Amino acid sequence: MQNPPSPDVGATPREQDDRLGPTILCLGRVFERRLMRALAHAGLGVTPAQARIVMKLHFLGPLSQQELASRTDVEPSTLVGTLDIMEREGLASREANPQDRRAHVVRLTGAGEALVPRLLGLIDVVEGEIEDVFPGRERERLRESLERLIERLSMGDETC
Repeated sequence: MQNPPSPDVGATPREQDDRLGPTILCLGRVFERRLMRALAHAGLGVTPAQARIVMKLHFLGPLSQQELASRTDVEPSTLVGTLDIMEREGLASREANPQDRRAHVVRLTGAGEALVPRLLGLIDVVEGEIEDVFPGRERERLRESLERLIERLSMGDETC
């Protein structure tokens, strides 16, 4: 496997400003903060991390904790704490995996499933803000470009 290229430590400040990486990282943080505000305003009582877990489990069905950590791009130890909270709040449950008693399968409860329509509505609102900036075909081209970038940078790893 190839090593990633070394950072250009000799780059001038202007050359650094022309790089896409910081802009993409900033966009991810801004989008997550916007989603956090929308979640707080809606009073759903879930964090973006919990919302991500709810949506993954809704669309993919029950998953092992390891698979869920991989699919949400969260460290397994961090996921355990989040799942502890979600279990206490009645949003998800963990049970022993029948094929491997050392592993756990995570599934949504009825209360977790009940959040899905409201979460989808919030996502639609936040994505509507993107549509305002990138209407129609332009939005589709942006999505396609971002998907290609994710595929290229993931280097075969599971993506979130």
